[in-house]
Amino acid sequence: MMKIIYLISIVGALCACNTASKKKQNEKEKTMKCVTFDGNSVSTLFTALPDSMIDLAAWEKHYQMYPERWEQTFDYLAHTNLDSLSLGRIDLSEDVYITISEYETKEPGDALYEAHRKYIDIQYLISGSEYIGILRDTTLLEEIQPYDEEKDIAFYTSNGGTLRKATSGNFFIFFPQDVHRPCVKEKEQVTVRKLVVKMKVD
Repeated sequence: MMKIIYLISIVGALCACNTASKKKQNEKEKTMKCVTFDGNSVSTLFTALPDSMIDLAAWEKHYQMYPERWEQTFDYLAHTNLDSLSLGRIDLSEDVYITISEYETKEPGDALYEAHRKYIDIQYLISGSEYIGILRDTTLLEEIQPYDEEKDIAFYTSNGGTLRKATSGNFFIFFPQDVHRPCVKEKEQVTVRKLVVKMKVD
């Protein structure tokens, strides 16, 4: 009988310690920053890595102005089962929303460059892969569709720039100065599922 009481007390003590440890860990995670800048590098709690083409100076500058937007965004990305999200729009706040879409990748000549003024794009492929063109000099491109203020987009020709491979292992951030060309097929046209965070510039 004494042995049983002793075992019960040990199990109770272990459970209490485990609960306290989990509580402490949860409290620690709540106080951790989701985005941390360290000189010429940045780390986030999101498992995907930032692509090397991201303008870190622009990112850090905007983060310093609006840290709550970035923290909320990367907290969501780090702690949400992205595979389970339905197609459509998710509003995180008045300044940040997310769209989930599915589409077929395009032939290189059919994928146009685009640019935005009001919103920053964070693009991440939940599944599939594609190439994304990046260019920071619109004078090298011919404007095909002038800037539409309501849709916050302008389109340019598909020539030039640097192609970067997008997978579920990396993500991209495009600021207003980053003209980008998503949806370019890798080898064959495939269906991809993409998450795009739209964050207000101002």
